[in-house]
Order: sequence, then structure tokens, then C-alpha cells
Amino acid sequence: MRILKFQIRHNTGQIEQINVETERVLIGSGAHCEIRLPLDQARVEHVLIELGPAGVFARALSFEPAPMINNIPFTQAPLPPESVLGVNQVQIQVMVAEGELGAGGSGQEKKKASPGALIALLLMLPAAGYLFLVDDEPTGMASAAPKQPPELWDAAGAQCPHTGGQASAFAQEQMQIADAKRERRPFHVQDGIQAVPIYEKVATCFRAGGDPQSAALAEEASKYLRREITEDFRTRRVRLEHALAVQDYASAQKEVRILLQFVEGKTGDYVTWLSNLDRNLKLRVGRQDKN
Repeated sequence: MRILKFQIRHNTGQIEQINVETERVLIGSGAHCEIRLPLDQARVEHVLIELGPAGVFARALSFEPAPMINNIPFTQAPLPPESVLGVNQVQIQVMVAEGELGAGGSGQEKKKASPGALIALLLMLPAAGYLFLVDDEPTGMASAAPKQPPELWDAAGAQCPHTGGQASAFAQEQMQIADAKRERRPFHVQDGIQAVPIYEKVATCFRAGGDPQSAALAEEASKYLRREITEDFRTRRVRLEHALAVQDYASAQKEVRILLQFVEGKTGDYVTWLSNLDRNLKLRVGRQDKN
């Protein structure tokens, strides 16, 4: 079995080494990510690493900030052994090892297990054996979703930081940013969510600059996008509930990943439930693939 070895240099100077026995590794701040980075350094899902016959490939899942390979932004690109993957201020090197750790001539001696660790392992074996024998649902799989998901937008009203002619110029500039984010929404949910308050601010600034017609257009764009995203968010939650009810775990995993994009940067019971569910679904789907 091939093993992905990650050497992570954090912005604090700390160096961490993680070995993962899988061909798909998520890097981000989400609890479900195999390589978890601090919230101030990465989005919930920032980069996907995939190990294929031709080598290691990296795919950017978020561009705020854009991840880099040797200081060059990328969307999808091969990741050579000597290259450095940058996520914000964190630098990561990825290497591939064959077989178990130490079997490839790593030159490092395996650490001996302490007596305390062996005793703990012996105590855990009966419980672990029971879980595998009964093939029960992973913890949290059957738990109901919290009734109240987080609000996608803050309740604070939009205010224009300028007046007069400066307000109109600012509104035109922000309108272009909002339009660009709305166009990227099918590929990145957060862009669409971020576009809504920008449109609202644009409407306020156009009014402050004496252009009520443009203000009305921006306000309509904000209302339409808000309504569309809210409906999509509700539909995804219903699809997840149905997939769990019929035990279609592959579809449920897909819906959870999308819902995590909706609530990126949010906190609360619903976000915690989604993160735990995603981790449990990963175990369940992986077990089904092996059978």
C-alpha cells in the first residue's frame, strides 16, 4: 500500500509530520479533514490531494487565499516530490512511500510501545471487536439534525462608507465584484453567499450617490440571489435527510460536503453535527467499498 507522507511547516515555525494511508486527502480547517489547519490559515476545505498511477495531484477547493505550488497559484496541478504546497502561511511537502512505515528504508527506528499503551490497547480490544461484529451505525449517524441551522447572512443592515460622487464610484466598483462572485457561485457556494451583502451595500451607495435606478437593480439582484441560495440550502438539507433515511450513504456524503460549503466559517450545533456526520459517512462509505 502506498502512503502519503506530509511534512507541514506552520506559520508559527512548528513542523509536523503526518502519514495517511489513503489516496484522497482533504486539507483544510474542517474537523473532517485529514490534514487539519488552523481556522485563520485555511477554509473548511481548501485543497484536495489525490494519489493516482501518475503521481500526486492537487486540486484547489478554495481561493481565499489561493493555494500555491512553489509560489504559483493553481486550480489543478501535479505535485512533484520536491515542490512546496502553500496554503496561506503554511508550507506543505507531500511524498509517497511504499508499504508500511519503515519498510522503505526510511532509516528511522520504530518507537517501542510502552507497557501502559499495551494495557490500554488490550482493554480497548473487546469494545472494538464488538463494534465491528455488530456492524452498528457509526456514532452520530442516526442522530437527528439540529432543528435550527445557522443563518447564512448577518442581520446587520448595509451602510455606504462614502457620500456623493465617491459613493457612486464605489458602488460601480463593488457591483463588478458582486457580479463576478455571483458568476462563480455554481463552482463555489461561498462566492454567492458573499455577493448578497455586497449587492445590498451597492444599493445603499447608489442611493447615496443619487442614482435610484441603479440602486433598485442592485437591490433586486440581492433579493433574487438571497432567495435562490436560501432555497438551494433548504433543498440540500431535505436531500440529506432523504439519503440518510434510505441509507444511501454515498449520496448523503455528497450532500454533507455541499452543506459544509454553505456554512463555511459558521459555528454552532448544526455545523458540528455536519462535521461529525461527514466523518462517520466517510467510515461507512469506505467500509461499503471494501465489501
